[in-house]
Amino acid sequence: MSEHTAFPSAGRQPNFADFLPKRSAGLKLLLVCALALIMTIPALLVHSIVYERSAGFDQAVRDVSESAGGPQYVLGPVLTVPYSFTPNPKKPDTLAYGIAVAYAETGTASSRVAVEEKQRGIHTVPVYLADIEMQAEFSPSALRAAIPQGAEPVWRDARLYVGVSDTRGIKDAIDVTVDGRPVTLGPASSFRSGDGYSIVPNAAVTLAAGQIENLATLERPVQVAVNLKLSGAQRLSIGPFAKDTSLTMVSNWPSPSFTGGVLPGEHNVGESEAGFEASWRVPYLARGIEGAGPNLDLSAVTAYNFRDMGVVFIKEASPYQSVERALKYAAMFIGFVFLAYFLFEVTSRVRAHPAQYILVGLAQAIFYMLLLAFSERIGFDLAFMIAAAMTVGLTSLYATTVFKSRTYGLRAFGILAGIYGLIYVLMRAESHALLAGALASFAAIALTMYMTRNIEWYGDDKTPEPA
Repeated sequence: MSEHTAFPSAGRQPNFADFLPKRSAGLKLLLVCALALIMTIPALLVHSIVYERSAGFDQAVRDVSESAGGPQYVLGPVLTVPYSFTPNPKKPDTLAYGIAVAYAETGTASSRVAVEEKQRGIHTVPVYLADIEMQAEFSPSALRAAIPQGAEPVWRDARLYVGVSDTRGIKDAIDVTVDGRPVTLGPASSFRSGDGYSIVPNAAVTLAAGQIENLATLERPVQVAVNLKLSGAQRLSIGPFAKDTSLTMVSNWPSPSFTGGVLPGEHNVGESEAGFEASWRVPYLARGIEGAGPNLDLSAVTAYNFRDMGVVFIKEASPYQSVERALKYAAMFIGFVFLAYFLFEVTSRVRAHPAQYILVGLAQAIFYMLLLAFSERIGFDLAFMIAAAMTVGLTSLYATTVFKSRTYGLRAFGILAGIYGLIYVLMRAESHALLAGALASFAAIALTMYMTRNIEWYGDDKTPEPA
C-alpha cells in the first residue's frame, strides 16, 4: 500500500476524502483549471474600470469639442431664388411658393488645417483651426431654367448660402466676392426648401438680399470666392458644393483617418511631424444630384454620409481600446501562467498550494490595471513594457520562493516573458491575432503533453480496504 495513502483510524467511519489520492496530478490539474477560470473574474472586473475611464475620456472630448466648435461640416456656396406660382388655375388668387436652387458648375476648395492638442485633466484632445478657400462658377441661365414654367421669380430675394454645421467655430468675418466685388454675409437660420429639406446641417450664413445683380438677364458665368477661418474638433468635412468639386487639404497632423462618402484620390501621409496632404474629386455623375432644379431634395447633400470629403483627427490608438483587446485574452494567458506553474510543480516534486495559484492569478489581473493606469499617461507601448516587467519580475521571484530553486525562478522568468511578449504581438498584429493565438495554444498543449508524458495521473494511491 502506498505511503501516501491515509487510512481512517480504527473506530472511525471512512468518508469521501479518505478515498481520494493525496498526490494525484490529475486532480491537481483539474483544480488548477478551475482556479484559472475563477481568476478571470478579477480580470473581468477591470472591464468596468476601462469602461468608466473611457467614458471620462469621451466626456473630456465632448467638453473640448463644444468649446472649439465640434465636428465641422462645410457646404460651399449655393445659389437660390424664390418664386411664386398658382397651383390651381381655377383659383388664380391662391399662390404657392418654392425655391429654385442652383449648384455651381465647377468648384474648387483648398484647406490648410493646423491641429493642436488641448489638455483636459489627464486627457489630450486634438482641435484644429482651418483656413478654407472656395471658388465656384455659377450659370445664371441654369438657375433660370430651374424655375418652373409659369412661375414668377423674385430676383430681389436671390440668395447665396454658405453652410457651416456649427457657427461657433467661425473665427472671423467670412470674405466673399462675387465677380470680384466684396459682399457681406450675415447669419441665417437653416434654409429649407419647399419640401422641407434643409440646405445646411444646422446653421448658415447668407448673402444679403439684392447683392447679386442682373441674374434675370445675365448670360456670362458668375464667379464666387469664399474664404473662412473655422475651428473645430475631431472631424472636418466639406460637401460637394458643385457639379464637379475638387478639394486639397494640407495639415500638420501625422495620423489622419480619411472618412466620408469619397476617399482621397491621392494622399501623402508624412512621418513624425510632417503631417499629410490629400486631394479629392467628386465628378457630376458620382455626386448623384441634379445641378439645378425647383425644391431640390437637399437632405442627402447635407448628410455626413453623403459624398462628403473628410478627415478625422484622431490619435494613433486609444489606450482604452488596446487594454480592452488585451482583456479579451485574459482567460487564455492566465491559463498559460497557471499551466507553467503546474509543470514546475510536477517536475520539481514541490507542491504548490491553491492559495499560491490564487496569488499568482491576482498578479496577472493587476497587470491589466497597471497597463490601463500607465497607458493613460505614457502611451500603450511603454505602459505595456513597464507593467509586464513588474508582473514578470514579481511572479518569477515568487516562483523562486515557491519551488525553492533559482533555476525554476529563471525558467519562470523566461516563460512569462515569452507569454507577455505574445500578448504584445497579439495587440499589434490585429489581423493575425487569431492565427497567433491558435498556434500559441496548440504549442502550449503540445508542450504540456510532452512534459507530462511519464506522469502517473492517478497517483500512487490505491483505494483503501475497509477496516
